Amino acid sequence: MKAIRLFKTTVKSNRQVIKLTPQLNSLLKSRKWNFDLTDCDRILRIEDENIPLQKLIFMMNEYNHQIVELY
Repeated sequence: MKAIRLFKTTVKSNRQVIKLTPQLNSLLKSRKWNFDLTDCDRILRIEDENIPLQKLIFMMNEYNHQIVELY
């Protein structure tokens, strides 16, 4: 069973998700991920415990989005 990591984000729309999709797919490779934009924290959910966290934060910042891991 893979671990699931949750991140609070500033992503607000499906349009922003579509813009981020190629970068997230490239960075996260075969890991499953999705956004829950209906949640107040606009959650990014990633199914894997070994993710390139610093690269993920940097990439999101490049697209003017904040990301914080929830524990």
